[in-house]
Amino acid sequence: MTAPRFVLVHGAWHRGACWSAVVDELGARGFAAIAPDLPSDVSGQGAQAYADAVLDAIDQDAAGRDDPDPGPVVLVGHSLGGLTVPVVAERLGTGRVAALVLLAAMTPVPGTSFIGRMRTEELMVPGYDAGVRRGEDGTTYFPVEDAPEGLYRGVAAESSDAAVAAAVADMRPQAWTVGKETTPLAAWPAVRTVSVVCSGDRVASPEAGRKDAATIGAELVELAGGHFPMITRPGELADVLAGIAAA
Repeated sequence: MTAPRFVLVHGAWHRGACWSAVVDELGARGFAAIAPDLPSDVSGQGAQAYADAVLDAIDQDAAGRDDPDPGPVVLVGHSLGGLTVPVVAERLGTGRVAALVLLAAMTPVPGTSFIGRMRTEELMVPGYDAGVRRGEDGTTYFPVEDAPEGLYRGVAAESSDAAVAAAVADMRPQAWTVGKETTPLAAWPAVRTVSVVCSGDRVASPEAGRKDAATIGAELVELAGGHFPMITRPGELADVLAGIAAA
C-alpha cells in the first residue's frame, strides 16, 4: 500500500516554510510532505480560497511526480490552519484523506465563525496577541521586537533565541476574512480526525482544544510543550504524525 503523503498547512502570520524541519523529519521516516503557502496575507480570502491553494499544491505535487494515482494524504492544520484543512478534506472526499490532523488548531463549527465563537468562548490564551498591529489594509502583523513576547512567548525557553529570531523574521501579515466568515462546512467531514493538543500551549487554549476534539469525535493526542512544536520539537511531532499515518 502506498504510504500517505503529508500536506502541512500553516497558521496565522506564517508561511509553509515554518514546517521545513518537520518535512525533513518526516522524510527521514519515509514519508513525503508538502507545505504550501496560503494566500493569508491577502484581504478578502476565506477558507475556500485557502483550500484552493492547498488543492493546487496537491495537484502540482502529483504532476511533478507524473503520478496518475496520487494516493492518500494526511492533512495537518496548525493553529488557524484548522479552519482550512476540514474544507480541503470535504473537497477531496473520503477516498483521498487518510487522516485529518488538527495541531494546536482552531476548529470550525458549522453555522458560525471562529471570531464569533471567540466572543462567547475562551478559545485563546490571553496575551498571545500582545504587540500585534493593524495595517491600513486591515491585515494584522507583529513588529519584530514584539513577537517574541507575544505570539512566541515561551518558545525560546523550549528552543533558543536564534530559533525564535529566525521564525519571527519569516512572519508576514494576516488577513481575517477566514476568521470572520461563517465556515463553509455544513458538517464535519466523514474522515478520521485526530486532535493534537499541546499541553503547554500559550496561544490556543488546551482546554478548548480538548472540548472541541470531543465535540467533533476526534481522537485526542496530548503533546508536551507549547504552540509551535514544528520549531521546538520537530522530531517528536514527526513521530506523532508518522504514528497517525501508520495506524
